[in-house]
Amino acid sequence: MLNNTFNQEDKPTEQYIYLSKIKFDVLRHILAFSLAKQYSPTFAEVARRFRFSRARVGKIVSELFLMGFITKGKSAHRNIRIDDYQREVIEQLQFNREYPVKATIN
Repeated sequence: MLNNTFNQEDKPTEQYIYLSKIKFDVLRHILAFSLAKQYSPTFAEVARRFRFSRARVGKIVSELFLMGFITKGKSAHRNIRIDDYQREVIEQLQFNREYPVKATIN
């Protein structure tokens, strides 16, 4: 008989988040916007571009932050930051893959 109980030892030690095409496109848009205008977009500006709600953009940005692809600034309005290292990483990303949640958040 199979033992279907879930033990603590069975839990994965590292968490992953799936980088979908939509999340990837949002990340690339944030990068392009930031480079072109020298400031980050607001959630409303990203939402307008993709015809999403601000809540959906907030969820996507939150996941991008957890994966370490963006940093959050201290301002409440334009708080998405991408540093030089993150820019290099973004250039090499592939969508439809899982990426680990960073243990140490920026």
